[in-house]
Amino acid sequence: MTESRKSEEEEWLDNYRQQIEHENKVMLSKYANVIEELVRYCRSVGVYLDSEAFSFTPTIGVVCEYPNLLTKLVPSLQEDKEGLFAWDALTATFKLNKFNSGYFYTDNFMAMASPVFRRGMHRVNNWAPRFIDEFWSLNLEGIDAYLSLDQNRVRVNVDNTCYMEADTWFGAPFKESISEITDGVSHLRPPSDLDEHYLDFLFNDAYALDICWSTKGHIKSFQALEFKGPNKVIQLNGGIFHPVRYIHAEYDLDKSEFRHFDGATQFYAPEEYFMRRDSNFRHNVKEDIKIKPKSIKSFKLNGSVTVDIWTELSSHFFAANPLIHEYFSGGYPPHLVNKLEKLRAHREKNT
Repeated sequence: MTESRKSEEEEWLDNYRQQIEHENKVMLSKYANVIEELVRYCRSVGVYLDSEAFSFTPTIGVVCEYPNLLTKLVPSLQEDKEGLFAWDALTATFKLNKFNSGYFYTDNFMAMASPVFRRGMHRVNNWAPRFIDEFWSLNLEGIDAYLSLDQNRVRVNVDNTCYMEADTWFGAPFKESISEITDGVSHLRPPSDLDEHYLDFLFNDAYALDICWSTKGHIKSFQALEFKGPNKVIQLNGGIFHPVRYIHAEYDLDKSEFRHFDGATQFYAPEEYFMRRDSNFRHNVKEDIKIKPKSIKSFKLNGSVTVDIWTELSSHFFAANPLIHEYFSGGYPPHLVNKLEKLRAHREKNT
């Protein structure tokens, strides 16, 4: 890279940072009165905030951040042993707006669903398509539902503004009879002729999707693990980890419905990630080196969970990953098939 080119990029980054800082100041000034009201309210419950606690995020709004802030603001709200909050308790404590999914309203602030439901699991992004929207619209009759929340942050501007992003990701159809599915493992991979750029663009950087079915008595269990490419890492407790989404469900063969369904994020150290991503659910049975990653639960449903709910939420929990669509329906989504055909035709024409 030439010095002039490097200088241009550095100048662009400086301008971008200045623009972000300016926007942050403008929005914090716009909501100064609202911020002051929240500061006074927090002081009344023993939480003392300074200006450093507030920032503006375009995809969310004005955000207040403080360790365990939500617990301090709503001490009556208790999480279960898996770190989840009962949906009944949430709806009894907060107001909901079905047109602004992911947010829980009070007069002074808005609680938020966990950042694990945001794009790339990044705290400043919008919700990934479209798990949170689907969860907000569920008919939960006969179901005990639980959800993870953002416990360190709340939204300050209590209104109905939301950040809209167009998506072409939809749930996959699933017509198989669960009871007739053969026990065993599956390991799905994207097409081998795609380079890193197209894997990221077309497959949301999916590296592999592992599936496992097993039966014990009248309960048939489902497990799924979604591995992303090696560049998708996060910091956790001072270490670098590969986040891997995980789903577990239990199907009651006598009642022909799922009795339990949950999702989590597992965190693999780099050596564990590279050891496990090309294996399958039998890894710990076959290999001498066992892998036991840290896991944080994201949601849970207990009760009468239909196959449609399981299919829909699974499709969206593994957001924009065509491999789950391939598993459920036997093929990629039509829009992706069209893109792959055009890409390969272009390649063939130019070789």
